[in-house]
Amino acid sequence: MAARSRPAAVKPEFEVATCDHKDEYILRFLPRQGKADKKRTEHCIICLDDVDSDLMFYVERCGHRFCINCVKQHIQVKLADQKIPDCPHHRCIFHLSIDRCGDLLTFKQSLVWMQRINEYWIPLAERIYCPYESCSHLMSKTELSRCGSSSGLKRCFKCRGEFCVHCRVPWHGKLSCNDYRRLYPNKYRGDGDDAKLKSLANVNVPSAITWLHGLTDATA
Repeated sequence: MAARSRPAAVKPEFEVATCDHKDEYILRFLPRQGKADKKRTEHCIICLDDVDSDLMFYVERCGHRFCINCVKQHIQVKLADQKIPDCPHHRCIFHLSIDRCGDLLTFKQSLVWMQRINEYWIPLAERIYCPYESCSHLMSKTELSRCGSSSGLKRCFKCRGEFCVHCRVPWHGKLSCNDYRRLYPNKYRGDGDDAKLKSLANVNVPSAITWLHGLTDATA
């Protein structure tokens, strides 16, 4: 009769090891045999690197995917260019969601992004910015026309500071707008100067404050 072949020995997942004390034993577990699972990678079409799938960012509305580092840089560039960040894919029409990008943003970037969203819905001719150095809050002429006096005295929705909506400066008391502009021509800000303050305040708040101080010093 042919001899039966013995099954291959299976290596146990643990072995018994003795210690120094008599009749005492320790179970020592052995590592499982076999290859470790290989992490799945994806190709980022921006940096052209193969990136761990866990480090890829998914744009919900269009389905495009990019590595997190490239998305961070894209957001930074778009905000600095005074735009709402859109999908980095060429010619994609969808915008990124500020809620989904929350973990990629600094606190300052979040504030700037919210400012961009507010600006997007307010036409350029309707925009009014608070003239106080520490605020620069964006408002619309239509909203401001519903509150305050007809003389031009308005109150900022955020800091509650009083200002003249016609001169775009802190409230000038009993002086009429014409008298104020005649006495302080360098402090009066027209639409062009207001736009300049807006662009400085949104990108770099200290720069806006420095520019305002320059106006004050020029009339001191």
